[in-house]
Amino acid sequence: MRLFFLLTVILFIAAVRIVAQEKSEVCVANHNAPPANAYYWPPDTNVKVYFTRGTFTGEQRVTLLTAMKTWSDSNQQTGAGITFMYAGEIDKVANCNGCLTVTRREVHKNDRKHYAFFNPLKQSSDGLLVSAWIDFDFATTSPKALQGYMAHELGHGLGLWDCKNCKKKKTIMNGFPGINNDNGLLAPSACDLEVVRQVYELQRRVDRNVVVEKQRR
Repeated sequence: MRLFFLLTVILFIAAVRIVAQEKSEVCVANHNAPPANAYYWPPDTNVKVYFTRGTFTGEQRVTLLTAMKTWSDSNQQTGAGITFMYAGEIDKVANCNGCLTVTRREVHKNDRKHYAFFNPLKQSSDGLLVSAWIDFDFATTSPKALQGYMAHELGHGLGLWDCKNCKKKKTIMNGFPGINNDNGLLAPSACDLEVVRQVYELQRRVDRNVVVEKQRR
């Protein structure tokens, strides 16, 4: 009888732990997951990424490319189909389909709340991105910080918005503590990927409905 009681208690404790673990992994907007953004690249876009000429050192370029690869490799989890391909250096912001330019300016001097910006350059009639650029502050020189910033800014183009209320180190969309400091992450979290998955699942559903509606006409 006593053995049965002990086994019952052990099973109950294990069940409580499993439930607690499952609850902790639930993605909740503005808690451990960022809210969705209003704009993002169309599904299955191969984004051509340009760096402004002479703006980044070799070491800095490596970390920027690493952040790009991290997001490209996430398609299996998100279903977005977005890939980021380095297209070389350029003298001005590229305004072409599926083009993203990474450049620098005095971001923090002009806006004390930010150290970098994602800027839509051109959008389609339904709000999807056609081209865009990212501004990093001239003073952000740490390769590690740049990798975190790059992963964050690329997240904006994948349908993620800043999450000021999220717990620290829960999302790449957390704020940054300083101009040369990362926010504790260098890649998207599981909840970041889940929000992107939801954004693109909905967009693909919309695209299918548009095709069906055209076929009916």
